[in-house]
Amino acid sequence: MRGIAHFSGFEAIRMAMEIEHREHRFFVALARKAKSELLRDVFSGMAQDTMTLLRTLRMRLRDYSAEGFWDDEEEVLPYLQRLPDDLFNAAENIKIRVDSLSSDRDALALAIEVEEALAGYFKDTSVRSSHPQGREAFKWLSEEKEQHAEALKKRQHALETEATSG
Repeated sequence: MRGIAHFSGFEAIRMAMEIEHREHRFFVALARKAKSELLRDVFSGMAQDTMTLLRTLRMRLRDYSAEGFWDDEEEVLPYLQRLPDDLFNAAENIKIRVDSLSSDRDALALAIEVEEALAGYFKDTSVRSSHPQGREAFKWLSEEKEQHAEALKKRQHALETEATSG
């Protein structure tokens, strides 16, 4: 697979679309495992947010229309359907951890960890990127994931505050 640091903006957005599909399944799984209704709502909301981000990513592809679209792009660029090895290995590890979650607190901590890891991955990739549009796309993706992590941390803080005061 072509090195992610050389991804164009188009390729960065397409890879992010694959990540969002997987992340949607992740948050749906967390919502199913959550014991509290409030946390089920939080994870369901995050799953919906991933779908909103996916629509935004589709629209952002237009920003990179000069890089071209093909009717058979899945055949021409099959690596866009796969995650880089480091992200794939992390995703497999996350699947195992979701199956072994024992509490809502652990589920929320895992969700924050995933968002922070993706933010860090995209930020690092934006710094290493040799393609100007790829660099811009990865920077934007990093900022999106940082916002998601911050929203989850606020929810975590609110839940902890409720638990200690209630």
